[in-house]
Amino acid sequence: MKHFNRLFTQKRIFWIFLAVMLVPNVFLCFTEHLPGLFKVVYILLPEALYLLLLNLSRKPGITFWALFPLHFIGAFQLVLLYLFGNSIIASDMFLNMFTTNSGEAIELLDKLAPAVAGVFLLYLPALTLAVYSIRRPDTLTPRFQKRAFMLAMLLLGSGLLIYTPAHRQAPHRARLDNLYPINAFNNARFALHSWEASKNYKLTSHDFDYRAGSSRSPELPEVYIFVIGETGRACNWGLYGYERNTTPRLSARPDIIHFNDVLTQINATHKSVPLMLCPADALDYNHIYQQKSLITAFKQAGFRTAFVSNQLRNGSFTDFFADEADCTLYLAAPKKKSHLHDKALLSAVDSLLNSGATKQLIVLHTYGSHFNYCERYAAEDRTFTPDHINEINRKDRQAMINAYDNSIVATDHLLDQIIERLDRTGKTAAMLYLTDHGEDLLDDDRDRFLHASPIPTYYQLHVPFVLWFSPRYNQQFPLDVRQARERHTTPFDSRVVFHTLLAIGGIETDYRNDSLSLVSPSFHLEKRHYLGERNIPIPVQYIPFDENDLAAFERHGIKPR
Repeated sequence: MKHFNRLFTQKRIFWIFLAVMLVPNVFLCFTEHLPGLFKVVYILLPEALYLLLLNLSRKPGITFWALFPLHFIGAFQLVLLYLFGNSIIASDMFLNMFTTNSGEAIELLDKLAPAVAGVFLLYLPALTLAVYSIRRPDTLTPRFQKRAFMLAMLLLGSGLLIYTPAHRQAPHRARLDNLYPINAFNNARFALHSWEASKNYKLTSHDFDYRAGSSRSPELPEVYIFVIGETGRACNWGLYGYERNTTPRLSARPDIIHFNDVLTQINATHKSVPLMLCPADALDYNHIYQQKSLITAFKQAGFRTAFVSNQLRNGSFTDFFADEADCTLYLAAPKKKSHLHDKALLSAVDSLLNSGATKQLIVLHTYGSHFNYCERYAAEDRTFTPDHINEINRKDRQAMINAYDNSIVATDHLLDQIIERLDRTGKTAAMLYLTDHGEDLLDDDRDRFLHASPIPTYYQLHVPFVLWFSPRYNQQFPLDVRQARERHTTPFDSRVVFHTLLAIGGIETDYRNDSLSLVSPSFHLEKRHYLGERNIPIPVQYIPFDENDLAAFERHGIKPR
């Protein structure tokens, strides 16, 4: 113990804490595309700040524990770098912490053991050492603190001196608010503001009114089902030319319309799903706080509405919109299971279709291909094996792909069964399927995995979009069907869902924009946009895609614009 006491003096502990706090900055200097001079600033200014903070107490352990939020964000940042390879923690990553249920989080963390272990090995010993620092009887000497302060001033002055030419060199990237941890805390603050704004949603949207009506006879039997997919990337669907026929049932249906060139507006569920359901889009996302969903529009037009989910509530706009329905159902999983397979939704569909309602809108929110993939399908859909993975790495990639492809087989089965049920009703009916975003699956030398990365990839943006119309709908509204078929190669994004569903259902409202409806002769979409950091719209062509992504877009015949 005496040797330990001599080894870990307050002075040495001070420098250890400084080194630990600088770790994220050091990594970010290698992962981010920063101007050369700004990389020097990226170390000097935060180092000066940390020196001043640690110098506030004569026992550095007190300050280190007081800075726990900084260490938490640092740990989060390091895990994100392991997962995505680059980028500062985006505000949506913080929001994901509030909108991801515990079951999903455990499934993911279980497969990110190396990153989690590394973070624990860095911060837990440091926090333990901080306790030791607090309990030690000795303190930093005034002389040491004076020297530390002088060093901090020297680093601060040097950093500011270098910052001036660095900012002139790259004024948009070399900014003080682009320094870590300032940028991370700003994003966290924006996320908190957004979360608080969403909690006031019922108040801010209370007076919203679609003033909607139906252009069709009240006696016309109609039923429309919107299936919201999860994490389905188009390039792994057989319908989209994938080498494996992961969609054998849909591929065998000549009445299916699949759209080749569809991009999501954002790669995070808590925003992408609500943007399908309401008039807001990437160009004006903040309107979502005052708007209600298409469920309310259909209700005002005389439809019996239902929202059925295989996911848990998470306090996002998806939940707010779901509660607008006449029937809102979240399927409960049995004990020792985090969720049911998506095929469990079929019993709810059967019950709703047999309810006797003349006009119906049913929204189904599935788990689709969300990680952990092998948990998303039943034995009957286990087509590709082996499909069990222990860790996310190159060695297990084929098993991971097998599991992911099996989840698409399960989705294919589900959609086929929904179509069969709609067909049997003999009603004027349609089914629309679109997934919220895609997924990275260690596709190239970047080893990118999952979705919701601050900078999206091709694999996260290109999504499958499927439409089906019943024979009776085809007979009554042949022009609608023909317009949709003619646009199966037209580039568009997920904003068309809201307007297309309203048009398919004959819902009249001032919020319906036929230039964004796939069944309208006036359809016209000039540019696709992506909802960027802090809800700023970015034209897709200006997203800083990696060369691997540009090659993937070209390989699949898509222009990122």
